[in-house]
Amino acid sequence: LPRRYDAGRDGFIDLMELKLMMEKLGAPQTHLGLKNMIKEVDEDLDSKLSFREFLLIFRKAAAGELQEDSGLHALARLSEIDVSTEGVKGAKSFFEAK
Repeated sequence: LPRRYDAGRDGFIDLMELKLMMEKLGAPQTHLGLKNMIKEVDEDLDSKLSFREFLLIFRKAAAGELQEDSGLHALARLSEIDVSTEGVKGAKSFFEAK
């Protein structure tokens, strides 16, 4: 389960955890921006990111489906995870251990 950004240790990244993650990556977001980031990949509409939804960010980035000025685009770029080359393992270690 996520250790660095999942402060609640519940296997999800919620709004506050995403806020901290984006600040640590040097791309702080507004409250609305953070909500929009989650909304863009929140398949089960629980207002937080599961690992599967987190992966979706990078799949969308690789497919060119993210807005250039979106928080998700910044997250994908700044975390430097390339799911196509590193696979799920690279994203999982970022989600868990960083």
